[in-house]
Amino acid sequence: MLKPSVANTHTIDPLHAGILARLLTLAVLWLALCLPMQSSAAVLEYIPSDPLGRWMDLLIEQGQPLTINDAISRQREGHFARNREAVPKFGIGAKPVWLYMTTENTGAEPAERYLQLEISWLDRIDVYVVHQGEVLKHRIWGDTVRGAPPPVAGLGYVFDLTLPPGESEIFVRVATADPMLLPVRLLDATQLGNLQRQYDYGYGLLYGFLLALLAYNAMLYIGLKERSYLDYVLYVGAFAILNLSYTGHGFAWLWSGNTVWQQYAIPIFMVIIGCLGLRFADGFLNLKEHAPSFHLFVRWLSICGLLGITVTILGQQQSVTVLIAFLFVLVFSTVMVILGVIAIRHGQIFAYYFLAAALSAMFGNTVTALAVWIGLPYSPIAFHAAGWGVVIEGILLALALAYRMRQYQRAQNRAAHLARTDQLTGLLNRRAFLEHALPIWNLSRRNERPLSVMMVDIDHFKKINDTHGHAMGDRALQSVSTVLMEICRNSDIIARWGGEEFVILLPETNGEQATQLGERLRAKIAALRLGTLRSPIRLSASFGIADRTRHESLEQLINEADEWLYRAKQSGRNRVAGNSLMPSR
Repeated sequence: MLKPSVANTHTIDPLHAGILARLLTLAVLWLALCLPMQSSAAVLEYIPSDPLGRWMDLLIEQGQPLTINDAISRQREGHFARNREAVPKFGIGAKPVWLYMTTENTGAEPAERYLQLEISWLDRIDVYVVHQGEVLKHRIWGDTVRGAPPPVAGLGYVFDLTLPPGESEIFVRVATADPMLLPVRLLDATQLGNLQRQYDYGYGLLYGFLLALLAYNAMLYIGLKERSYLDYVLYVGAFAILNLSYTGHGFAWLWSGNTVWQQYAIPIFMVIIGCLGLRFADGFLNLKEHAPSFHLFVRWLSICGLLGITVTILGQQQSVTVLIAFLFVLVFSTVMVILGVIAIRHGQIFAYYFLAAALSAMFGNTVTALAVWIGLPYSPIAFHAAGWGVVIEGILLALALAYRMRQYQRAQNRAAHLARTDQLTGLLNRRAFLEHALPIWNLSRRNERPLSVMMVDIDHFKKINDTHGHAMGDRALQSVSTVLMEICRNSDIIARWGGEEFVILLPETNGEQATQLGERLRAKIAALRLGTLRSPIRLSASFGIADRTRHESLEQLINEADEWLYRAKQSGRNRVAGNSLMPSR
């Protein structure tokens, strides 16, 4: 028993007594912190706020449930074994476990302490305080105890204990079909408050991020109607509810008093998360097109997971339900990584983000599953690894969604550009010209501003095609297009009207100015030489110009320019004709 020694103050002077008292206090503290494996009482003033598994003895029930008197007798007979882990862990469907520790209250007054069991999914917890062989207090809690209050959000089950002066014994019996791990702490009010604030900050950060992620992707879905955003919202939302379930926030806030739902909420949402994650991956990676066999596989995997957990719930096999849920999450995490690799092999660049996200989630889910089940020692970091894995996954998947959306928008813009552009010359086509020209026409007419239209036609174009081939005809069209783009202003709208004919809208340009521009263009085109030095091909073009004076519509203006073009052709070609002058060279 760890008790401080009492110095004989009648034979030691006060100075030496003070030094000795300090040395003994340090010795007690050292023993309390460094030698917890000894069978001794824990001095309340020196109990750390860490899990106390190594301070405790344990007994696994065999056969019929033990009463507290049975447990006391077994402890006295030496049947309890010293625990060697800070957080004892017994796996899924374990038999009930008894924990035992002694405490020493060295003060003259009863001490108020709080026994905290962080895990919120335990079915039943019995806590006994025994003093001098008498049971002073018995508290019952758990998610199957009808009428019991929900666990404290984030902290789990917190039992307030009053420990009288001297030595007291604490017996804790825990029974659950879920993974049994027992991080037990004995805290004073200050330590409990500090732990509560620590958890509040951590959970606030986590839930704030998840909420922002949900809102962001929900707004994108509403605006874009892209299925992947909705699937991702459902996936992250299900994870948020799962996290609320296993941290106790769900039982405390959402379904308080519903003990049946609390027993199955965690495994149900574990499977739902897997199914929604597979659905998201299926649509996001377009497995139906790129990997149809895996498209069918993820569908069947989801069906099997839902069917398996439904059957076990209906059969009231809680431990089997939990086992299926854990295995399904591990399989789901692995499959997500495989799907990311497959998508990369199919050349989907955004799949690199997806793969990194899947690896983060798989690592977090695996660490948490093994920490609460079997394979890894429990620690707060491991317990919350799944949550922070999803945080990292959320960031990476948001980047993946954004990258894919940018690709989609680029493809749409490219398709729209191709639909509005003449592929040979790179100029606008007739439809795009009218879309651009109509607003300018309306503004010019409303403000009484000058505006002209120029029609351009390559002379003897059919002869070029027939004599030199269509490839040379294409070169002629491209060469004339280049001249038009080089000479015209940025504000002018140039389009290929059809065949070898072009149209140019000239804002803030009257008929005389348009005619001058036409002459420049005519001379520049006439100077072009195609073909070879031994067999050159000379080009020329005819121009028809009309300015906005008495026209009621853009169509009338274009038709008049086309009539002047016809007159230029009839007058010998390689000419500019318009309503501001007679056809001339």
